Amino acid sequence: MALFHASHKQPTMKPPPAFDETGLTTYKDLCRSMGLVPISRFLRHLNEGVVDLRLYGVQPRTVRAIAQALMYNPSVHTLDLSGNWLSDEAAYYLAELLLRENVALRCLGLRGCRLSARAATMLAEGVELNHSLEELDLAHNRLGDEGVKALQDSLAQNDALRELDLSNNELGAVAAAALGEALRENQTIESLRLAWNNLYEDVPKGLAVLLRAIQQREKSFQLLDLAWNALNTSAAVPLRAFLVRSSVQELFLDHNRFPGAAIDTIKIGVRKSKTLQHLKIGFNPMEPVNAMNLLKATQLSESLKVLDLDGIRVSTDFMQVKNQLENSKGISIVVEGPLSDYKVNGPNMNEMMLKRARFEGFKPKKKRRKKDFGHLLLELAESGVESILPEQFTELALKKKKIKVREELLRALYEQYQQKKLKKIRVDVGAMLNSYMQLFPDTVLPPVVPKKKKKKKRNRRKKKKGTKSKIQF
Repeated sequence: MALFHASHKQPTMKPPPAFDETGLTTYKDLCRSMGLVPISRFLRHLNEGVVDLRLYGVQPRTVRAIAQALMYNPSVHTLDLSGNWLSDEAAYYLAELLLRENVALRCLGLRGCRLSARAATMLAEGVELNHSLEELDLAHNRLGDEGVKALQDSLAQNDALRELDLSNNELGAVAAAALGEALRENQTIESLRLAWNNLYEDVPKGLAVLLRAIQQREKSFQLLDLAWNALNTSAAVPLRAFLVRSSVQELFLDHNRFPGAAIDTIKIGVRKSKTLQHLKIGFNPMEPVNAMNLLKATQLSESLKVLDLDGIRVSTDFMQVKNQLENSKGISIVVEGPLSDYKVNGPNMNEMMLKRARFEGFKPKKKRRKKDFGHLLLELAESGVESILPEQFTELALKKKKIKVREELLRALYEQYQQKKLKKIRVDVGAMLNSYMQLFPDTVLPPVVPKKKKKKKRNRRKKKKGTKSKIQF
């Protein structure tokens, strides 16, 4: 007897679900289990090359779901989380992402994420064992010297990283020395940005160690950014040796404190360098003479193509040589502009004081008390007076002509119009009159009014008391 009827069909087994290599299913499941709202932009970009979540308000817990979703994703090569405040826990999940051998990630942006030295410790293992990451942006964080020390061994062992940005991380001499030790072994990093740090501290034990490590490398070094580090004269000699012996192609030294003497030291390295192509050294306290010396070094350089002196005023001779180099060699030279040959003229003090003297003469409210200061000068000129003692001028103006002018103003006029060749100070009446007439050319002396003769008063006899007037009939 048959156990089963011939027409009875056995139930078919459902095939197992296909593996989602994009990470879409993984991301949604993790968000559901952790009670998170999925990021729609992340979902849209999972099949694209770049996932841009800058300033997106990504929470540290969300980073776990993002990292798990990208574990096996073959498409995303750039993950940018800049501007999101992440925690040490988020750094741990990102390190797990970097530990995956088959990850396609090439660029990781963690700029301005408030990462601390402990977060750098979390990232260290992932950086050390990763073989695909080429660009790592950790700028504008709080790593400090301890964070860079934690990354030192990882950077030394990494064999894929090409560009590293540690700008604005409160780095000093300890961090510079640690980076120098890492670069002695690492031969892949070719771009290092260290702007907005404190590398001016203890240059011999910090920056000098880093520069020596770079100049001893076998491979060429693309870019070194040391802007905004308050570097001064103490860094000039190490930089000169670095330029002569290293194979650096771009060097940024702008917004530092290099005086003219330091610029003249660095120019020797610029002239002797065989690989330097781009030099930014603007916004330093140099003089036009030092800029000219640097331009002459550029003229003798074999490789330099761009000289950036933004923020520096140069001489007219500099501009002539600049135009010749740009036309003959094709070198790009950037400057703030030429120093003009004009002179800054301040206010005309003589003009201001003469106007003030005229104003004070006409200031009284009553018409008969208003006096023109120019009338006094004209009267003196008609009398043949070319110069006069200050005391006499004061007596004429204040007592005889009764012009309401302050004595302080008169003394200031005497200083401007004095005849210095004479032993005694005398007021140059002619020069003062010429200046006054240029300002007020319509000034003339009033017509002479003849004085009226006074009428004699008749003496009227006073009538005596008690007398009567005679009446005529």
